[in-house]
Amino acid sequence: MSNFENLIKNMFEMESFDEIRFKSIKISPDKTIYFAFKESQKIIYNKLTSMTLEPVCFILKMDDEYHYCPLNDNKFDENIVKEFVKNIQ
Repeated sequence: MSNFENLIKNMFEMESFDEIRFKSIKISPDKTIYFAFKESQKIIYNKLTSMTLEPVCFILKMDDEYHYCPLNDNKFDENIVKEFVKNIQ
């Protein structure tokens, strides 16, 4: 990030957050779908100015096995899997 970008962010008190969020839906006792969303937020002067939720994949748990299923032409993302493992423990 350039010095100019840092100056602008500091002047307008801009913050950006990017996180992966998960939402689960239990289909049956042995099947659960975990949807992964990329959440991006922009905050200026401590006020939320924009937010996006982009579905990136779902993870199907079936009979104690997990299956990664990308959405929107996304590829396998190891970081999402790591975040998922941290969140389900």
